[in-house]
Amino acid sequence: MTCVANMNDSNPVILIPVLDDWDSLDVLLAKIGDTVLPAERKVDVIVVDDGSSRVPEMNPARVTGTIDSVRVLSLKANQGHQRALALGLAHVYNEMSPEFVMVMDSDGEDQPQDLPKLVAAFEEQPDAIIVAQCQRRSEGLVFRLFYQLYKLMFIGLTGKLISFGNFSLIPAARQGNVIFNSGVWNNFAATILKSRVPIAFVPTHRGTRYHGKSKMNFTSLMIHGFSAMAIFSDVVIGRLIFLLSVLSAFVILIIAAVVVIKFGTTTFVPGYATNIILFLVSCLSLSMLTGFLMILSLLARREQASALPTQMVAYLVRDVIHVAPVVSAELAPV
Repeated sequence: MTCVANMNDSNPVILIPVLDDWDSLDVLLAKIGDTVLPAERKVDVIVVDDGSSRVPEMNPARVTGTIDSVRVLSLKANQGHQRALALGLAHVYNEMSPEFVMVMDSDGEDQPQDLPKLVAAFEEQPDAIIVAQCQRRSEGLVFRLFYQLYKLMFIGLTGKLISFGNFSLIPAARQGNVIFNSGVWNNFAATILKSRVPIAFVPTHRGTRYHGKSKMNFTSLMIHGFSAMAIFSDVVIGRLIFLLSVLSAFVILIIAAVVVIKFGTTTFVPGYATNIILFLVSCLSLSMLTGFLMILSLLARREQASALPTQMVAYLVRDVIHVAPVVSAELAPV
């Protein structure tokens, strides 16, 4: 790589987090370069290296076609996909002034052929965040089943439907709505959903990986799901407390019914009824304690000011490398 700046800060930006998936990234950059965007826009590509075990030389030939320049941000240590994405957004916000930022993964599942659709939707709704709504996924049946279960749980606990991932377009005027929300550290898509800005959906189909196998498994999906729900922790806690209140009321009714039957009527009540009452009282006490601790936890978190990605990016980025384009023989200086 060569540290030669070649960026036009007004160009749209494509932000791509990467962890050891450089072969797929090379294919992706080639396809982006061959993709024609509306109004023949040129783009600057920001690659966020999330602490990869190896960082190969970037191919200068990829800085061609639609790609005006490529910049690699190397993080000092692995931060995780969502945090790497947040730091990339923070770098763009602090250092550049693009028309908009497009976020996509490096593995090929976010297809470059859908980029013109996102840009066209932006031209129609310039104040909205444009998200790719996947109509068909490429994962196996078991994964898709658990993914649908996750979406149902998300709806039940937050009252919102989340039907998109990282593949999106953020207009310049909306970058602050995302980057100044501390939830972007945990889950980018859920942060967009909570940002209270218009969201436009573009139907897409999930592609297949260019190289290797997907790193998303059941454990990763579970962590990803809980991180999305954590963005709406106040709503989730409120709904859980309501559920605990309903269960507590049900337990109190059962206890009252048993006591009335045992001491107010001649109806025979088995001897183990006392044990049942003690068990229900224990459940009631535990439910009330759990709800109380949830409320305290929520209030404690609200008192703590979280560091924002724009504040941390300077500390977590090791270096920034600009990839020099290939200079043809006709244009080379004599």
